[in-house]
Amino acid sequence: MTTSQEAVSEIVPFVDLAAQYPAIQGEVDAALRDVFERCDFILGRAVEAFEGAFARFIGVDHAVGVSNGLDALCLSLRGLSIGAGDEVILPANTYIATALAVSAVGARPVLVDCDPNTFEMDMAGIEAAMSRRTRAIIPVHLAGQAADMTSVTEIAQRHGVVVIEDAAQAHGTR
Repeated sequence: MTTSQEAVSEIVPFVDLAAQYPAIQGEVDAALRDVFERCDFILGRAVEAFEGAFARFIGVDHAVGVSNGLDALCLSLRGLSIGAGDEVILPANTYIATALAVSAVGARPVLVDCDPNTFEMDMAGIEAAMSRRTRAIIPVHLAGQAADMTSVTEIAQRHGVVVIEDAAQAHGTR
């Protein structure tokens, strides 16, 4: 095997927590120990503190912690009574959880191609995907790239549908 072939076959880890952990070990260990000592694993002080800190970070009055982004999207869709017979428009360039949330509530995910320059939903594609069954648009802020919320919101208002932002992989993106 040549040197260039060896470099190509090297495995690069998706997440390398071992490299990150030593720098924050004291803080992480203390937080875990605190939760274990109180045994308030669900809806405890740590969750309440996180919700308050996250709400301040994103500039809103309230935040609710859930187990993952899929659950957050499902709760949002259910809270809006979106379900069987409804359609929800979302970008083709997203994590599978966005589409899974839509199908989990019984609605139909409608995928829209992405603009090759921004990798976000193509606005003309959103317009073309609208139907009488469309109830929502889920733009996805992916990898720190913010969706064009001004255009998405204008389209949604014109068609009388709601917008649910998926920022699970872009916390704090503006």
